[in-house]
Amino acid sequence: MIEKLVPGGAGFCRLPDGRPAFVDGALPGDRVHVETWTAKKGYVEAADFTLDAPGPDRVVPPCPIAEACGGCNWMALSRAAQLRNKAALVVEALERTAGLRVAEPPEVVSVGESLGYRLRVRLHVDERGRVGFFGRRTRALVEVRECLVAAAELREPLAALAALDATERSTLGAHFGAVDLRAVPGGEVELELEPRPDMTPSGAEVDALVRKLGACAHVAVGGGRRAGLRRYELPGGGFLRVPGGGFTQVNWAVNAALVAAVVDGARRRGARSFVDLYAGVGNFSVPLARAGLRGAAVELERTAAAALREALREQELEGVEVITGDVAGTLPRLARKRRGVELALLDPPRSGAKAAVLPLVALAPKCIAYVACDPVTLARDLRAFHDAGFSLVELRCFDMFPETHHVETLAWLETAATSKRAAS
Repeated sequence: MIEKLVPGGAGFCRLPDGRPAFVDGALPGDRVHVETWTAKKGYVEAADFTLDAPGPDRVVPPCPIAEACGGCNWMALSRAAQLRNKAALVVEALERTAGLRVAEPPEVVSVGESLGYRLRVRLHVDERGRVGFFGRRTRALVEVRECLVAAAELREPLAALAALDATERSTLGAHFGAVDLRAVPGGEVELELEPRPDMTPSGAEVDALVRKLGACAHVAVGGGRRAGLRRYELPGGGFLRVPGGGFTQVNWAVNAALVAAVVDGARRRGARSFVDLYAGVGNFSVPLARAGLRGAAVELERTAAAALREALREQELEGVEVITGDVAGTLPRLARKRRGVELALLDPPRSGAKAAVLPLVALAPKCIAYVACDPVTLARDLRAFHDAGFSLVELRCFDMFPETHHVETLAWLETAATSKRAAS
């Protein structure tokens, strides 16, 4: 019987001989039969199983391709159980990887519906011009005519791709390997056709395909994204500027709740200055500046840093220095002129911020807000901060990706001296 879910979303149990086993697609309480196990170092895993008896939280997925598609791997789990298990994943990661005890499971903030939330969908294209997602644990394409977690604005271009005739599919498959769909909140829909390697698509057939898809979206081919900056309105006021293809969170409602939690946490701690590391286009820098804080934002990607500068300029938000550069390499320079900054905010990629921990400690922030999309890398970095004198004082999760095992976490860290001042 499956005991629990683990980071990565698989079900966990122990075999009669005591070996740990991971079963992709199995859920807590499921009784499963596995024909073939794959032996790994210290454990075994299975990608296929027969469900003998369902667990108490297993439901019928609303999507007809949920079992085959590799996208929504928890769609067969009830919503309440999804939230409960996401909190449990974070708690277990902190205990096992960081050795940090959590008194009670953190709140998991969920906003809006669990379907129809994704503002961006990336689809693969095979040589025959079929469009879809990769299957669970395979690179076999699962054809998609509609995606239930995609935002309503993306339904029409998805349907247009599915309705291409044989000639159009042949053109699509011969020239392009992926399609990227994106809906700007309150704005237009963009569809980018990504060429196959070493190919520059051209000709009458490609032009005809672009014209047809252009009836329901702004179409770009390869690197020829539409120039200019998109305007992403922030709930509560203000906006971001985002370049073509720039990163934004796919769940705008939950992102708004996450941003509000960061701004509220900064206010409660009386922060007046900040350093935003891995700042991107300013998802946190712009709201913090609007809340009256001054500081610096560090971002490696030049187009994102330029977009952040433009958003600050348009909104006349002064007092925020935008620095283009690597976080770990930039922090020593910041430490020399900004030592004692009140709030350090990190929102690193999935790989975490390992190289930035010690340089950030040298900056001597009074508190740290760490936003993470992977519980294990979060736990690893929190252990390093803990060893450097910071304590975990607040933890909250955000259901940024409903129907999947992914969870966003906001952790607040403070030094003992900061916590003592806050208590008094």
